[in-house]
Amino acid sequence: MVKPALRLIIIFNLTVISVFSQWSVVSQLSANELGSYPSISVPNCSTIAVCGGEANNPRIFLSTNSGLNFVNITGNITSNELYAIYALNKDTIFTGDGGGTGGVGGNAKVYKTVNGGLNWTVALTTGGNSGFISGITFSQLNPDFGIIVSDPAENNDSFWIAKTHDRGKTWEVTKAPNTAQYTTQNSDFAIDSLFYGFGLNTIPAKFYMTTNGGLNWLVRTIGLNGTSVPSIAFKTDKLTCLAISDIAMPNIARTTNSGVNWQTVSIGPGTTGVATVKWIPGTNIFFIAASNIKRSSDNGLTWHDMNTSGVTNFAHMDVHPTGVNSICAYALASNGKVLKFEGEPFGIDPENTTIPVEFKLEQNYPNPFNPETIIKYSVPKAGFVKLSVYDLNGKMIKLVTEGYHTIGNYTERVNLSDFSSGAYIYEISAAEITISRKMVLIK
Repeated sequence: MVKPALRLIIIFNLTVISVFSQWSVVSQLSANELGSYPSISVPNCSTIAVCGGEANNPRIFLSTNSGLNFVNITGNITSNELYAIYALNKDTIFTGDGGGTGGVGGNAKVYKTVNGGLNWTVALTTGGNSGFISGITFSQLNPDFGIIVSDPAENNDSFWIAKTHDRGKTWEVTKAPNTAQYTTQNSDFAIDSLFYGFGLNTIPAKFYMTTNGGLNWLVRTIGLNGTSVPSIAFKTDKLTCLAISDIAMPNIARTTNSGVNWQTVSIGPGTTGVATVKWIPGTNIFFIAASNIKRSSDNGLTWHDMNTSGVTNFAHMDVHPTGVNSICAYALASNGKVLKFEGEPFGIDPENTTIPVEFKLEQNYPNPFNPETIIKYSVPKAGFVKLSVYDLNGKMIKLVTEGYHTIGNYTERVNLSDFSSGAYIYEISAAEITISRKMVLIK
């Protein structure tokens, strides 16, 4: 029998592992009030800002207690519904409208609050008759830099882009040459003040990006069927990126050379609808939220389902890093439910029943396999862990996952569909130990 204090610690750790292994429902907002195109922003684990609305009834909801309660902070915003939101913290929030009822465009406005929604001021307007604030985002590498994207303020005009270098205190309005009539909601990204862009609403599916701060713009056609690119996620290496088309699910586009070339990847059957894709900073992990939520731990090559407590059809998702390879993520479903994922984004085994006391690498199952198998491993001491697959010549052919792991039991789904039949070695390595096993792929 363990001592009471030690038993409490063990129970706590098991609880953490169980909770962190899935998404859980934390709140319910009114789907009618949110409208058809809500957005969510997560500046820290306790703060969640949500915007939306229908037909001249804008709505902004704010939670400062991790979703336990939401407060309507729409306040003195009384015009058009809202399509984009970004919260710097619980006090400073930016939101933008669609320029007219139903997002038809017009003199679109960007609103700002510095007191948690008690008062809102108009920070920017697009002017013209076609403005639509489609996205607001800030760089994680350089949090002082951010962009706001709008459709051309006038028909056939250039795209309207506002930039800040002082965390939204001042803005510079710039233009990008017109290559389409519309931008796509929540498709904007900003790695730093040189590298940013946004999705286009046009055929074929493509997006717009700059690598030199807007001096020049590049069109990236992603090779998928579709009329728009609603979500783009670059890693900070500026090379690896996943992009989504509005109608191509379960297929997504993947590049490792900054969009010069694209590979079509299926994330598996059962995923439909318009998706949000997010990169987990400091890892090879991406999340995708659409009809369900899926996770990849190998830069988007292979995917598996995440437990979302029975909730489906997600409108938007945001991720906030909370530590070394640790995140807090919130997903907003179309029925108004708000889900939370907190902790390590690695594949924590949902069947945990014990705290591991030694490093362990289990035999993969099934084995032999074609083309997918499951690998389970145990980490008894927090630290850097790497799981890789090698051919019999010792060449690494697949990095399954790597990064900081806390104590726990983990599982990863590995897909070798791009490799020929034969024997392979999979290996787990940490600071103190390396363990290898053999597996056989039969096609």
